[in-house]
Amino acid sequence: MSDDVVQVGTKLVHQDERVRVWTLDLAPGEQTEIHQHPCDYVYVVVAGGQTETVHADSTVHPGDDQVGDAVYHEAGQPHLLKNVGTTHYTNIIVELVSTGK
Repeated sequence: MSDDVVQVGTKLVHQDERVRVWTLDLAPGEQTEIHQHPCDYVYVVVAGGQTETVHADSTVHPGDDQVGDAVYHEAGQPHLLKNVGTTHYTNIIVELVSTGK
């Protein structure tokens, strides 16, 4: 991973000039580091569960992600994701580095 790539997932699995693809795995009680997505992204839930997105301004958004959910987000404020459920949580993050337009 190059120094200018912000770590938004657990593992970077693909990168090219258009997209970066990450896996994000969180055991119950685990959370990501605070991070800020540098570009718009989509995540697809592989193993669902109860989560909380905690924004830098202390706003908390609860989540109940189901397997197969696909959610689009614009690049935004710094946040972290907590697995507040009792099962393992996994998603795939696709950062839209360039739309190729």
